[in-house]
Amino acid sequence: MKSHLLAIMNRLNRLVESGDPKETYNFEREGEIMATVSFATDEEGNGVFSIRYPKQKDAALFDDIDLVAIEIYDMIY
Repeated sequence: MKSHLLAIMNRLNRLVESGDPKETYNFEREGEIMATVSFATDEEGNGVFSIRYPKQKDAALFDDIDLVAIEIYDMIY
């Protein structure tokens, strides 16, 4: 049995490991982009995930990878 949540976590971990704030990952459902996620560190060295939704102008910010994964999972599945 394949875990969808594990696949999401692996993608998010790759964003963290890359360390490039310009790198993003699109999460799609049936070919439609549901969210674009990026990762950056703030001035204090804390990691922050930014989730941009195509139909909204503002981004949601998360400092916990688990919360990001749950948010993405809920959107896609």
